[in-house]
Amino acid sequence: MKLKTYMAAFASVLMLAPSCKKVYEENYYNTTNETVYTYEYYQKVLSEQKEITQDIRPAYLKKGDTVAVFAASNKVTKSDLSAGISKLKSWGLQVVEAENLYGDDGRYAGSQSDRIIGLQKLMDNPNIKALISARGGYGAAQVVSFLDLEKFQKNPKWVVGYSDVTALHVALNNLGIESIHGPMVNKLSDTESVETLRKALFGESISYSIPTNEDCVVGVAEGRLVGGNLSLIYSLGGTLFDLNAKDAILLIEDTGESNYHLDRMLTNLKLSGKLDCIKGLVVGEFTNMNQGSDKPINEIILSKVKDLKIPVMYGLNVGHDNTNYAVYMGRNVKLNVGKDNATLSFE
Repeated sequence: MKLKTYMAAFASVLMLAPSCKKVYEENYYNTTNETVYTYEYYQKVLSEQKEITQDIRPAYLKKGDTVAVFAASNKVTKSDLSAGISKLKSWGLQVVEAENLYGDDGRYAGSQSDRIIGLQKLMDNPNIKALISARGGYGAAQVVSFLDLEKFQKNPKWVVGYSDVTALHVALNNLGIESIHGPMVNKLSDTESVETLRKALFGESISYSIPTNEDCVVGVAEGRLVGGNLSLIYSLGGTLFDLNAKDAILLIEDTGESNYHLDRMLTNLKLSGKLDCIKGLVVGEFTNMNQGSDKPINEIILSKVKDLKIPVMYGLNVGHDNTNYAVYMGRNVKLNVGKDNATLSFE
């Protein structure tokens, strides 16, 4: 298992200083060794959290470049990907496929080792300029800790996807490497979404604006755009791949969850201090949610950030809906939520 890159960046990812053990002992135990509940430990950890300022930007694509389709999550068939691969070729790109692309191991596109090896070979190949996920589902979190990112840092390339690919976005963004949250190969059908991905990959200007609605919060902020699928962010909490959201603009989206699950995940981000560290919030699509006897989604989300006095852009077409705009993750953005329009623009 190759963890050298992440061990070197451990302090900036989990933000636990060497003195944390001493702080823990002083704050959590009194003279009789009974547990003492205090926020001092959390405040200490958060005060030593470092904002990521490094910006490693892969080269934009040009016609004739080679891109790869990888499968770190659920299995796919050739028919699932044929239209998407044809679309990539129509942009003048050469397309290669991961060795495990059509693997079949239960729900997965091959065994765990198949998926690790398949992705690593593509990451290490200097001739490949972008890696686009075949689809989401589940499995990327099983793979990420086994990837050697040292070569990738020196020769970065775009990693594209959403949903389960959030595990890879977080891992890369925590190291200061940009990536693209956007449509995957099995979803290159919606014309508007596909065009935003093409622009992002080829370095054409992208920005997004929506009418300001009652769930938006007016304000202006700048910072790195981080996050993605809320369930994945939540599942990585407390691990070596815990999201660094210090002084960042947080993007969240999800699908197929109960509203109380949403509350639980956001409560985790609140209690862990992540929400207190962000400068702004972009709320993408929350589709196929189950409200039950819970409060509506908008009330749950806004209740977690109403005390922060940060701008909130609510309802950007990013996530699991048919329209899924491509956005640069790990890049500095400006969030401007005004009286009439809310805009997200990239440097």
